[in-house]
Parts: sequence; structure tokens; C-alpha cells
Amino acid sequence: MKTIFTNWKTSLIGLITIVISSLVLFGVITPEQSSDITEHSNSIINSVALIVSNIAGLVLIFKAKD
Repeated sequence: MKTIFTNWKTSLIGLITIVISSLVLFGVITPEQSSDITEHSNSIINSVALIVSNIAGLVLIFKAKD
């Protein structure tokens, strides 16, 4: 369970891929739509990870003690 939280980005992308594959399997979305959804969700996840790391960097700058 600990590795899920340390590799949260990979776990989330895998979960989204499983959900999208299930939606294609049941005919809710087409394979073309699934590739677009996967691409956009991966870019959103990468953007969120970048924002979180930038905020953590800012917090560390102001938290540092001389």
C-alpha cells in the first residue's frame, strides 16, 4: 500500500486506463475517444504533479531557516 502513495501518478494513470478500457468494452465510448481521453487525462495529471512540486518548492523556500 505504501508504494501506491509514493508512485501516485503511475497508479492514477493505471486506474484511469482501466476505467477507460472498461468504458470502451461496454460500448460507452469509442476507441478514438478513449485515446483522446487518455492523452488529456495524462496531461492533466502531469500538470497537477508539476503544480504540487512547485508549491512544495515555494513552501520550502519560506520555511528554510538561516
